[in-house]
Amino acid sequence: MNFNRTTDYLALDFDGVVINSVEECLFVSFNAYEELTGSAPITSLKHIAPKIIDEFKRMRNFIRAGADFVYIIMAISTNIKITSQQEFDDFCHSHKELEKTFFDTFYKHREQLSSGNPELWLKLNPLYHGMQDFLLQYPDKERLFIITTKKIFFVQKILSFYNIPFIDAHLFHADKTRSKKNIILELLDKYNIDPHHFWFIDDQVDTLIQVRDIQINCLLAEWGYNDSEQVLLGKQHHIPAINLDDLKRIFVF
Repeated sequence: MNFNRTTDYLALDFDGVVINSVEECLFVSFNAYEELTGSAPITSLKHIAPKIIDEFKRMRNFIRAGADFVYIIMAISTNIKITSQQEFDDFCHSHKELEKTFFDTFYKHREQLSSGNPELWLKLNPLYHGMQDFLLQYPDKERLFIITTKKIFFVQKILSFYNIPFIDAHLFHADKTRSKKNIILELLDKYNIDPHHFWFIDDQVDTLIQVRDIQINCLLAEWGYNDSEQVLLGKQHHIPAINLDDLKRIFVF
């Protein structure tokens, strides 16, 4: 892997690459589902049964959008066993009429938590080990981007809390109307970047498979929300997996 610091650009996903938000997503989606089913909200993860926490973490890598977190809680609460991405996609599709409600309620509770109890919210969104130093020491921030399904407002609050300066115009929110692939294509065009000089790190192998045909350099963050099956799938599509030590070695030092 030959990253050229003088000519190449780097884009990072946020959840699963920069921060580990799994506990925050569990807390928020659990309370969203509690509201929708008429139950009282929780104030601590200690109020969630360990088996629910374990199942949520196991299924985290199936997530494609915010509403999906609530679908996970629904599946666990109704004893639906899901073991693959296809099974999860089918489950969500079979309850598609709930998508907007789940989406709106999830983000309402995230906003309430981040505004009403910012200390807890930030505690539930820790940076991965060494990530603060990586972002602070990155040599050319004009060539560094974040492309995420997380709303930019939340990204900015988290980066600010950890005292990490970042160019606001280099933060991009992806959704169903503007995918990560679309955003990367826009960046290639705007900055006249040869695709071979653009690197993208995500922890979701499906996302990387979708953007790989642009001919950019795709890397799977194995410290994020994936498993050995997805790492193998990445290799089959010629997408290498890297760890946090690789990240520092390739892109900073």
